Amino acid sequence: MSHIFSRTFRVDWSDANANGEVHLPTYFRYLIETAWSWGAAVGLGIEDSRKLGLVWVVRETQITLLRPLLPDDEFELTIWLAHWRRVHGTRFFEIVHKASGEVVAQGAQEVVTLNPANMRPKAVPDTIVERLTTTTPRTVPHRPFPKLTMEGRRTIQRRRTVEWQDLDTLEHVNNTRYVAFAEDAVVTALAGFGWGPAALKAEGMALRNRHIHIQYLVPAVWGEMLEMTMALTALGMDGGEWAVAIVRASDHTPIARCVIAWEIFQTAEGSTRPMPEALYRQLTAYAAVPTETPQA
Repeated sequence: MSHIFSRTFRVDWSDANANGEVHLPTYFRYLIETAWSWGAAVGLGIEDSRKLGLVWVVRETQITLLRPLLPDDEFELTIWLAHWRRVHGTRFFEIVHKASGEVVAQGAQEVVTLNPANMRPKAVPDTIVERLTTTTPRTVPHRPFPKLTMEGRRTIQRRRTVEWQDLDTLEHVNNTRYVAFAEDAVVTALAGFGWGPAALKAEGMALRNRHIHIQYLVPAVWGEMLEMTMALTALGMDGGEWAVAIVRASDHTPIARCVIAWEIFQTAEGSTRPMPEALYRQLTAYAAVPTETPQA
């Protein structure tokens, strides 16, 4: 029984975004599929977990994208559990391009187990933990979730309603959807400065995400209105970082929070390039002067 699990995928054309690279939320879907395949291989699949009265919930994910995946690429996703304490554990993962052997992405996830009847923490039996953990787990670079504050920063806000397609089998917003919400918010924010996808494309450029760190705090359900607040937390000529806070609009309950580090790349060569001077000046001026919150 393996303490490390690998699954091979081939990128479908439907996995690619408008830049021809794998959608950001799709990496999270690959992770979910691999984790459940691993569970099934060790007797902890969906039905096995249901019989044990457990649901496995991801509380935090961080992923660093080192190179893009493209349609028809074949890759291997390897996942392993670093440690487990009663109801909480950390697992690492790595994506390797099959043809070149290059590491495409790597990261970590924080996972908890809950009782589906009341969604309260429920401990996992030691015999089950032994099936998954190893005494000397390999680690990959990871860090605690950064302390985020919107106070004293200029922010951009937008809203969206939770739709049926956003939900998973628990009738909560699927964790891949929060990433899509956050990414869309960042694209919208840059478009507000006149640098949306069409404007970047006209200059032979596009936006690429490099690092994503997201925490899931409270589940959102169908029909709820979510409010996303974005703040620029880092900026350099090679790219920047946006923080996105997602709350329930009706009572401002925190739902999720995310940090997305991004860069600009040249579409013809696929290589990173300096940010356009005009965009850099706009963002520098914007981040430097507090003002009233605009609406996206």
